[in-house]
Amino acid sequence: MTAYQESFVANMKFFRKRAGLSQAKLAELCDVSNGTIGNIECGMTKPSFDLIFEIANAVKVPPAELFKTEIEDYILEDKLTSNQFEIVSETVNSAVQTAVSKALHDLKFKIEH
Repeated sequence: MTAYQESFVANMKFFRKRAGLSQAKLAELCDVSNGTIGNIECGMTKPSFDLIFEIANAVKVPPAELFKTEIEDYILEDKLTSNQFEIVSETVNSAVQTAVSKALHDLKFKIEH
């Protein structure tokens, strides 16, 4: 298997599991046999172009995410993807800004009264 095939297989497994899908459920969603998904994840079979899109749709990621090589590091280290990091970062920054603003407002109220 080439490095890109290995990345695809690792990403497919990662996103399938993240979506909470068994191989059987993914196969059902993609209208293929359970054996087809198992063979792809074992590297024995290469998916068709159409099946790649079906898999991506089922696990709710853009097809390109299935081919990224850097995601292997996130899978192995159980870290966030860059998109997930951005979402978390934006949420945390927003929450921190709100908390700081409220704290400053409360402090100003206490100083004035």
